[in-house]
Amino acid sequence: MFGAKAVERVERLLADLVNTPFGGGEEPDWVLGTLRQCLDGDPVAQLPSAVRALLDHRAADDTVTTMTVIHECGLPWLTPHGQTWLEHLLGSGPAVLPREGRPSTSEDASGAFALQYALRHDELTALPRPVCDRILSWAPLGTVDDLIDAGVVTRDDEPWELRSDQWQRNYLRARLAPELVDRDTAEAIGWHQFLQRERFLDGEYVGGGEGELYDLLQRAAEGDTSVVKELEYVLPRTLVLRLRHVKDGALTGNWDPDVLADRGLWRLMSALWEPKAAVQPQRSAFHALAALRHAYDCICAGDLKRARAQVNRFLDREDGDPLQNAEAMNMSAYLAFLDEDLNTALIALTRVAGFQPAAEANLDLVKRRQATPRNDRPHPSNPYLELGLPNRSAVWKQRYRDLRREFVDDREEAARLNRAMRRIQQAEQHEDWSDFFALPLDESVFRLPDDPPGTLVPPVEPMPRQTASHDSDDADTVRRRAVADLLPTLLNAPRRPDHQHRTTQ
Repeated sequence: MFGAKAVERVERLLADLVNTPFGGGEEPDWVLGTLRQCLDGDPVAQLPSAVRALLDHRAADDTVTTMTVIHECGLPWLTPHGQTWLEHLLGSGPAVLPREGRPSTSEDASGAFALQYALRHDELTALPRPVCDRILSWAPLGTVDDLIDAGVVTRDDEPWELRSDQWQRNYLRARLAPELVDRDTAEAIGWHQFLQRERFLDGEYVGGGEGELYDLLQRAAEGDTSVVKELEYVLPRTLVLRLRHVKDGALTGNWDPDVLADRGLWRLMSALWEPKAAVQPQRSAFHALAALRHAYDCICAGDLKRARAQVNRFLDREDGDPLQNAEAMNMSAYLAFLDEDLNTALIALTRVAGFQPAAEANLDLVKRRQATPRNDRPHPSNPYLELGLPNRSAVWKQRYRDLRREFVDDREEAARLNRAMRRIQQAEQHEDWSDFFALPLDESVFRLPDDPPGTLVPPVEPMPRQTASHDSDDADTVRRRAVADLLPTLLNAPRRPDHQHRTTQ
């Protein structure tokens, strides 16, 4: 651009610089005075210095606009290097510059020129370490993400410590050091994957897509063995191996201590494992609960021989959960009660009643039976247990119908079921269940934990990138920063000429 058009454009530029207020501080009086003098008459030699001094107080956008006009109008204000660098930055000059033809470290103080060059030529991995250190405090967040994706910036750089914006600090920490993020921070930055994992571990899982990781883990925690194979496709390799150890341990009832310590796996382990013999309760807390449940299951199944063997194993140990011990003692008393060994039942229940008040009713039942002639005594079994249900279960009718259909051709079993049904009906009719030996005393003691299987939950992964990759607006921001930073080396003008300094103030 030459001639009158160039003059008009320069005049418009100078007028805009003079008339546009700037909130970043007051420009020196001599600067604005020089610009007004040039607008009112012919340019003076101090004009380039005044423009440069003014731009020192203005935003990068003003600098880019001004330098673009200087270049396009052909004003002889640029240094030789400045001419080349400005043309490169504005896109009208060479895209490739030899290393020795680029600004030095002292000239490119913020690293903006080096960064824009690397972005332009896809050479982020070639950025020197000192340059990375300088750009992390100001580079657009998307550009920092580009550096992270390229492996140039890692958690060791701690870029979050260099950002002033709190959201960006939290975001970069989530991207590079997710283990340092807490739930409040994740909520603040909208990190849904982290929050979903935290809710699952806290037992607050409310369901998700069928077949997704946490849906499968929840089903595993509930004892659904059908999901084991599916989980192997979504878990990382190390956790797949752990899951296989859980499954393999069910063959013998032996698991590593760290598996046994995860209470969230107990339902799955119980569903996978079918004890072939009496369980040793002293092996672990899981085995103790499994032994208690196994004894109860044997009683409900009518396998009293195995039930006695399991109860005896439980009572042989000297310590353990007092509530579990009370239930085992109560089952021991029930088995003795069935055998009409009332003295043994009485001794056991006397010990239990001192700890578990619910056993008092059973103790009274044994005493009444002792006082009743043998021929006048009712059948000793608890009819609910004969149906495989806890005492006074509300679903006994459905259970009775299911068993009758199952044993439709077995007269002996049908007679047993009908006897149990009539006894329950009579108890409900008279609202009197005092002739039934109560077992269990407390159902919660037999209940498996509802904990999530924490050791199968994959470790928290870095937050997925939330910015656009290689965004053009980010690149333009870096370019503008480079133009502004290189201003002292682009313009062939002193910041404040001595003679101008003497003629003002």
